[in-house]
Amino acid sequence: MYTLIKYSNGVIMEGVVLSMSRARARVVAPGFSDALEVKWSGPDWLTEDGQKVTFEFLLGESNEDEVASLPVPEMAARAAGSYAS
Repeated sequence: MYTLIKYSNGVIMEGVVLSMSRARARVVAPGFSDALEVKWSGPDWLTEDGQKVTFEFLLGESNEDEVASLPVPEMAARAAGSYAS
């Protein structure tokens, strides 16, 4: 699943979700030699070095479809229905 990863410092990068569960997500992104792993901590997704990130997913196939932010583990659970964790 294609996603945009938004860091709290304003950096936005594209990625592909490899796996996602309620507590963990693994994403591959250009420029990284290994998959990025983020973990759910309190109200936020955090990188391994503690940076806050959010995810955005396109909910449909047309350019006019809604985009959903992923700030909570319930959305991760919804996305995980199609991916192994």
